[in-house]
Amino acid sequence: MPSSIHLPDREVQACGASASRDREQLLSEPVALAWQAFDRAANLACRVTPAVPVLFFGNLEAYRASPLRVVTVGLNPSLHEFPTGVPFRRFPLATGKREPRRYLDAMSDYFCTDPYGSWFNAFQPLLNGLDTSYYKGAASIALHTDICSPVATNPTWGKLGKDDRAALEADGIPLWHKLLEELRPQIVAISVAKVHLKSIKFKSEKNWKNIHTFERRPDGAPRAPYKICARWHNVGGERSLFVFGAAAQKPFGLLADSQKQEAGELLRKEYCRTARMR
Repeated sequence: MPSSIHLPDREVQACGASASRDREQLLSEPVALAWQAFDRAANLACRVTPAVPVLFFGNLEAYRASPLRVVTVGLNPSLHEFPTGVPFRRFPLATGKREPRRYLDAMSDYFCTDPYGSWFNAFQPLLNGLDTSYYKGAASIALHTDICSPVATNPTWGKLGKDDRAALEADGIPLWHKLLEELRPQIVAISVAKVHLKSIKFKSEKNWKNIHTFERRPDGAPRAPYKICARWHNVGGERSLFVFGAAAQKPFGLLADSQKQEAGELLRKEYCRTARMR
């Protein structure tokens, strides 16, 4: 695992007054919007029930205290987050009343409970290259978010009808933007179909830049080129480096784990290099 990131002084965000704010108050609007999106989806046959909206996955307080704030991005929660027969196995604190503090605790405890590891582990090598992880023990703790909707669906997003996708995105995309404004990530790692990049409405700096192209497999055999691209966006008044790599069933699924870690290390260097220039 790479050594801890040393960021320029002005990029290191001390918790300070922000940390003293009650986290329930900090995310009160996104929490309310998540439940609103969930309730509005009640008339959609695709909404998984029983379930709760998943605003984010991961330890919120550890993320906010991290020297490098990294957020990963997918489309919407999997139906596997709420298994048949034991729907709240992964979110045991989410049962009962809609109490905001308990709800945020349920989201924060996700990776300490029973995470859907076969999917989230696909992001882990990239995060390791950033000296970051969803799990405790890393220098920084990442959060996962979903750009299209906080509502779990059956079938999965790619198999939903056009009307269902549009209904979910109408609430989900504005919610995701509001959430990121609150989270103030320094790096945002996105691995979805390229068409979803048009849903990003944050003001951007220039165009997507190719950070690296993988043209060979780890064994040296040639492969179809796979590009890792990055672009700076303004998120809540702060600069955030967005990185994109195409998904294939799972995040960055066309890359071997060693290449994902290499991509994370390259992204780390790009962030630090560009941040120092500002």
